[in-house]
Amino acid sequence: MAVYNQLGHQSLPVSLDPVGLTMPLVSGSTTQRHRPRRALIQVLDQPIRWRADGTDPTSTTGHRIQAESYIDWTGGEEDTDVFGLLMQVKFVRDAAATGDAQLEISFFS
Repeated sequence: MAVYNQLGHQSLPVSLDPVGLTMPLVSGSTTQRHRPRRALIQVLDQPIRWRADGTDPTSTTGHRIQAESYIDWTGGEEDTDVFGLLMQVKFVRDAAATGDAQLEISFFS
């Protein structure tokens, strides 16, 4: 059974310009960041699009996620490490959105 320790949290507004994640700071540090292996992302308010292949998503390209949905990158395997994905992923609001979206992200070891 996997044991998860939450390393940090981020609230991220998502608008017309692609945005990425900011890794949480190590407690007591102003520069050293954690290297999370997992993330749970809640999409609030508006639909979004995401890509993690080095290409920015647009309002019409990328994986579409509905508002009030989750992106669960916690995996099921002990050796699952999504850090590379977390470093590359970018988000943008979907063409059907009527305003900016908000993401709530929890990072785990």
